[in-house]
Amino acid sequence: MPSDYTLERDHGEETVLIHAADLYLLDQWQHDLTISDEAQRLAIFSKWLEIGAPGRMPYVERLQDMSMNDVDITDEGKDLIARVRNPSDRKDISYSRVVRTYYDEDSDEKFAELMEEAEFDQTVFDDAELYNAGSKDGLESLHDILTRIPQIIEGVLLLAIQRDERMKETREEALEDQDSDYAIAMFHLAAKWDHVLIYDKEANEEGDVLLVYFDDRGRVVRYGRVEGAEDWQAADAMLCSGQDFMHRWWETGDYGEDWEPDQFDERWAEIENEGPLE
Repeated sequence: MPSDYTLERDHGEETVLIHAADLYLLDQWQHDLTISDEAQRLAIFSKWLEIGAPGRMPYVERLQDMSMNDVDITDEGKDLIARVRNPSDRKDISYSRVVRTYYDEDSDEKFAELMEEAEFDQTVFDDAELYNAGSKDGLESLHDILTRIPQIIEGVLLLAIQRDERMKETREEALEDQDSDYAIAMFHLAAKWDHVLIYDKEANEEGDVLLVYFDDRGRVVRYGRVEGAEDWQAADAMLCSGQDFMHRWWETGDYGEDWEPDQFDERWAEIENEGPLE
């Protein structure tokens, strides 16, 4: 879940939106590097994924404090954010969001028609210059999406604490019977951090948008296709209510390679090494 707070601050005659990820960007930015802005942005936001929920929460809390106390950032900081991050990338994130990664042939008309039929009125990221991945499958685009729109993975402290507790509890249960479908399902459910809908080439051809659930480091936990506009509309309602884990999108979803049962030992080791969230 994205952070509940976004700063809106004046920047000349415009307004700049500032997320917790932008505070991290400002902390990590090195002005004397010889690499391009784009390369440094990618490196910083790749690290933003790697540090997981424990590493991101201080920035989420700082953003919350700045919002509640009407604190601003420097003009230099705003200049950097405006230069490095496209306004489209800095949109507020609602409870659900779709990123369009396919722009060939008659995709404009098909995308608009599917959106209208599904009555989807949440956040849409639709810019060929920023998100076009050609014929790549949506799963292949996930890292690019999360490093370009890093506020998708920010999270909030309470949910991070609850996730931490669930992971530790299900780990203990799963250790007793880690090969059972139930143990796998519970561990996956505890690890589920958020989701993104992706309109890729297959979605354009078949009308089936890709629904990807990822963990707090941006790794795929489960994924599957939402079948057509009516199914998308139903999924949208369940994603809003948090009841989607009881539907086939979750229950019959394919496992991400980092969350296959043979990877559980590594995932459990990560939990043991994580510090407490407070």
